[in-house]
Amino acid sequence: MRVVSVIFLSLLTGVVGSSGVVRAASPADVDPVTEIARTRWTSTNSIRLLSGPVESWEARLRLIESAENHIHITTFSWHDDHFGRLFREALVDLMHRRRRTNPDFTVHCLVDATARGVFDVSFRELQRAGAKVRSFNPNSWGIGPLYDVRMHDKMIVVDGRRAIVGGRNLADEYFEPLNWWLDFGVEIEGDAVWDLQMLFLKSWETSSYLSNPVRLPVAPEALRHRIRTFWTTGRFPNGRSPLEPYMNAEYFPPVTVPPGETEVAVLYDNPVLERTAPSTELLIELVNGATDAIDLMTPFPNFSPELTDVLSAAVRRGVRVRLFVNGPGASLRGGPWLIAGLPSVIKLIESGVDVWAWAGNGDLDRLIEEAGCEPVIKPPMALHGKLARIDDEITIVHSSNFNIRSTYYNTEAGVVVRGREFNRMVGELLDGLISLRDLEVQCGTDLDPLTVDRVVGRLGPDDLPALRKMLGNKQGLMDSMGLLW
Repeated sequence: MRVVSVIFLSLLTGVVGSSGVVRAASPADVDPVTEIARTRWTSTNSIRLLSGPVESWEARLRLIESAENHIHITTFSWHDDHFGRLFREALVDLMHRRRRTNPDFTVHCLVDATARGVFDVSFRELQRAGAKVRSFNPNSWGIGPLYDVRMHDKMIVVDGRRAIVGGRNLADEYFEPLNWWLDFGVEIEGDAVWDLQMLFLKSWETSSYLSNPVRLPVAPEALRHRIRTFWTTGRFPNGRSPLEPYMNAEYFPPVTVPPGETEVAVLYDNPVLERTAPSTELLIELVNGATDAIDLMTPFPNFSPELTDVLSAAVRRGVRVRLFVNGPGASLRGGPWLIAGLPSVIKLIESGVDVWAWAGNGDLDRLIEEAGCEPVIKPPMALHGKLARIDDEITIVHSSNFNIRSTYYNTEAGVVVRGREFNRMVGELLDGLISLRDLEVQCGTDLDPLTVDRVVGRLGPDDLPALRKMLGNKQGLMDSMGLLW
């Protein structure tokens, strides 16, 4: 109980970064993760990278099944499709079973308001089972800059002990092994989970405040001030703290057995609090300080000029820089979503960055049918992962695309991991993607594997004329509409 009291005391006294996480106390600490991202390192964590669709799905089912007291969920979208329904049904069944022995068992679901079109379909059954469901920043009735704020983070926190955070929404394209997008997340047990849970609780209470009609006559900056005060002190300006009911050992249980020794810092962006994202600011600083290698993956590379410039500068000082994106053949939103990233991609190719573009499955379905192949898993249709790898120690796994929309308008959540072993594993995974230029799809024990070529390829100077032609005269339009993607 004393540990929980310390957390609440730190909230009341303002020893909290704008990311909402308790700050490390050392005044001499100049680490960019703690200073720029305004977060803290936690050192007692077990962490596992989730990349494949099957392991990512099964990890979520195991996580919620382990819940004894509560589950917190945020997601940008939750589709009423096969996997969306399966997850909802698993939660409903779990609530019925847990409440037989624990009537106080709770499930909180926070979904972005832009998903309101499927809100009733996706969540009515959860609400009937007793889950509490809210939409984040619903229609603002034209009130100032809050109208563009969007909740884009995706996390599941269970009992204040275990969590999954990353880029996957709850929809078929993230978990269907024959029709999936490559994405990443991390499964965590340890001290960092407290920080993720605190962020959820603040977002949950902020969403209640944003949906309250009393905010309508309040000027946008005054509203932002009230929310900032709550976020950094745990109380609104009138002294009220909606966090008090959660400050107990059921929500923040002590870590009794150290589950691991991985250093993890939770990295959170909230445009209601500040104009630019700590995750993007941190990435720019880390790229500036890189001495050996940088890997960056995003499906939507319409970067800010600052990020494009520092990536180009890193190449000039001899750092190997690789960017992983979707090519025109990948099945992840073509049209303006593809074109919006071309100015950054073109400039980075000109600067000498190794740009690797996912081309998609191509003629794979036809080849499978002709060969009589029945694969258990196909290669991903597109890249949806968001991660960065700096030198041999720092790795970011996040929901942020590190682009204009994410930097200025989205809430985003993820982690920074400090550790050579985790960094090496991510590097090997990215090396493996490049090797998929000649991909084998296993068809079973009695059939030879299918070989698929050109699923990923390097975009170089020879590709620039075609990319410039694709961009045409649309660069100004894309720049002006960058917040849409």
